[in-house]
Parts: sequence; structure tokens; C-alpha cells
Amino acid sequence: MRLLNKQVPQHHPHPRSQQGITLIELMIALVIGLLATGAMLKIYVDSSRLYRFNEGLARVQENGRFATEFIRRDARMAGFWGCYRGADLTNRISPGSANYIAFEAGDVTGTNDDSVDISEFPTIITDSITFSGASGGGIAVSDNMDSASSAIPVSSLGNFQTGDTLLISDCETADIFQVTATGGSAPSLTLIHGTEGNTSVELSQAYAAGSSLYRVQQITFCIAEGANPAQPSLRQLVNPTSGQTCQDHGDELVEGIENMQVLFGEDTDANDDGTNSDGTANRYLSFGADDLDMDRVVSVRIFLLARSLNDNLTTEPSPYFFVEQEPAPDDKRLRKVFTTTITLRNKTG
Repeated sequence: MRLLNKQVPQHHPHPRSQQGITLIELMIALVIGLLATGAMLKIYVDSSRLYRFNEGLARVQENGRFATEFIRRDARMAGFWGCYRGADLTNRISPGSANYIAFEAGDVTGTNDDSVDISEFPTIITDSITFSGASGGGIAVSDNMDSASSAIPVSSLGNFQTGDTLLISDCETADIFQVTATGGSAPSLTLIHGTEGNTSVELSQAYAAGSSLYRVQQITFCIAEGANPAQPSLRQLVNPTSGQTCQDHGDELVEGIENMQVLFGEDTDANDDGTNSDGTANRYLSFGADDLDMDRVVSVRIFLLARSLNDNLTTEPSPYFFVEQEPAPDDKRLRKVFTTTITLRNKTG
């Protein structure tokens, strides 16, 4: 009898080895997944919050530095009326003209405790500061003037234009006037006398060749509503016409500047006319203080309060100290105080 070889079937695995994961195992896996997801979500939220915080802080520091540099640059030129700060200065523009500015009234002035309303923001009490003086490198008078009322000959007009307010100085005498026309075979400047049209005005003298011409400007810095009505900003107004104010007509320079306070450094050792000054301020007072003599002011101290443009950068309102005050903010913005002391170099030489 022939035996047939039969393949013996493999042993069937134990039935329990073919079962799926249990409910307990599934719950443990879900808990572990939720913990991992929660941890990653917290890391993401914390990283995003830290990024927003650092970005807001960087923006505050950047805006504060820009604002102080804008003011510092123009403060250094305040009181420059030619090569000698003691030159006899005369304003030849008629007080009745819309373009009249009392440049001779003072190299630096200001206001104290202005009330400024900003949309979606409480009323702030802030200062403003104004600097007056000549600017730029200047252009030399090419030939002697024929008379004190004749056109001023120059070899180049540079960037001077009709309507500009200029200063002419020979280091001892200086006159302020307005350009009414340019022309001639050799370029020349013609003087205007305010409301009297193109009539040339008589200067203090017929200036000789080598005298210098400069653009004259009065610059006011203030805090006012910015392009975004909800953001306070540092504004600048240059050579205002009659009726213009910095808050309403100034150009926005830096947004997020919430307040400005100004103190004027007075050299109490100087004479009443500012002579014999050692250039060192003995005290700092607010503008308008009863015993502040502006002729003795040799420096200014500017305090700027910059804030972040975005709210909710901190978990709680952050207190801050600003010029002997500690306001209680009702928002969660970042704030930083910037302080700079600027010597008015044209008043200390």
C-alpha cells in the first residue's frame, strides 16, 4: 500500500494574538497625543507672544531714537545767524505779511502743558518746543551790492527759490528777507517787503562780496494726532504761515510718541543779555516759569514717552515713570521713556 505524503498544516496561532488594541490602550494613546498637542500649542502661543513682545519693544526703541534724533539735529542749529552769534539781526519782512515770523523773538521758545485730544485716547498734557535759525551751508555773495536796496548778486542760486526766507550776513550784521524773484544774466536775488509786493526793501547796508546767504527756518515739534487717529505722533511744523499751528498743520514724523516734556537749562551765571556765559546750565525749568530768563538758556532737556502701536503685548497693564509722574495705564501696551539733553551750541560759544 502506497503512502501519500501529506503536508501538515502550520499550527494556528493563539486566538488572542490576532486581537486589536484594547480600550485602555487607546485611551492612553489619546491622552499622550493630547498632552503632546497641548505642549506644542503652548510652545507656539508663547513663541508668538514673545515675538510680538520683542517686535513691539524694538519698534518702541526705534521710534524713540528717531524722535530724539530729529529734535537733536534741529536744536543744534538753533540760534545760528551767520558766523558770529552776536551779529546784529534785523527782520525785514513786514509784520503784516502772511509769511512773517518773528525770528528775532528768540532762538528757542516753547509752550507748556498743552491739552491735546486724540481719538480713542485720553486727553494728554504735553509741551512743544520751537527752534529758529539759519540752516545749510550757505551761498556766497559774488559781487558788492550797488546799494542797500539793490538785488543781491550770486554766482549760483543753489536750491533757493522764490518765496524762500533767507538770511544775509557778513558776520557782524545780518538781515532776514524773502525772495520775490530771481533772474539776470548772472543769477541774482530780489528782495520782498511783505505786503508791498515786489518792492525791494532796504537792508542794513550794501553787503560786500563774500557775505553769506542762508535759508532761515523756524521749526516747532509737538505731539498731536497722527495719520492713524488712534495713534499719537511727533509732528513738525516748518515756517508756519499766519494762523497755522503744529497740532493742526504739522507733518507727522514718528508715530507712537505719546508725550513730550521740555525743560530749559538756564545759565544763572550769565548776564541779563546772555553774555559772560560759561555754557553750563545751573538749573532746568519749564517754559513760562516766572524766574526763567530765556536769554540765559544754553541747553534743553527733552523727555519723550514712546508707546507700542499694538495693544495686549503684556499680560497686565505695565506701570511706568515719566517726569516725576507715575500714571496708571488702562491698556496693555509697552512704554519707554527717552531722555536727551542738548546743548544749544550757538548760545554757548
